[in-house]
Amino acid sequence: MECTYCGKEVEKSKGKMLIRASGERVFFCSGKCEKNWEKKRNHRYTDKEE
Repeated sequence: MECTYCGKEVEKSKGKMLIRASGERVFFCSGKCEKNWEKKRNHRYTDKEE
């Protein structure tokens, strides 16, 4: 699984999964990622060049 916000790999027994009303599954590696996603902030990948 991959974090929806930051793109990091999430272990099977770690993190959090939300199921939206539309049926979409959303995965997060931390509460920080979840809160930023809820506030509709854009994630900037520091390790990837633009």
